[in-house]
Amino acid sequence: MYPISLIAFGRLRLEPCRGLERHYLDMLRPYARMEVTELTEGKGDPARQLKEEAERLRPKLKAVTCPVLLTPEGKLRDSGALAKWLGERMDRGESLAFILGSSHGFDPTLKAEVKEQLSLSPLTFPHELSRVMLLEQLYRAFTILRGKDYHK
Repeated sequence: MYPISLIAFGRLRLEPCRGLERHYLDMLRPYARMEVTELTEGKGDPARQLKEEAERLRPKLKAVTCPVLLTPEGKLRDSGALAKWLGERMDRGESLAFILGSSHGFDPTLKAEVKEQLSLSPLTFPHELSRVMLLEQLYRAFTILRGKDYHK
């Protein structure tokens, strides 16, 4: 089973989103060993908040060979391209961590440090939906890699 971390600033507050997260984590279980870590959002001035969040995040990324920030400026991939990208990382044995920022996004210095950035869409989605959408897309990518019928 392939290890993947999901690190998110903030927690899921809406029960429907928590239920969907559980659903996709269960569906991912045959393909990946998912670890979900929730970090509290910083408070106060947005620039100071982002700097403080980046400082708390950096130690968690030291053991990860391929951290991926979810950002609006990140690379857009369709489901097939995401599956191909994921398969290449798996073939290389890279450890993956997908990071969802707080409501203000990420500190600019962190964005400059982390090479891999992914955008789920040019549209803006609530944090909670983005988290569920990422898990669904990871599940879809694994089914594409395994030749399952889920992806249409």
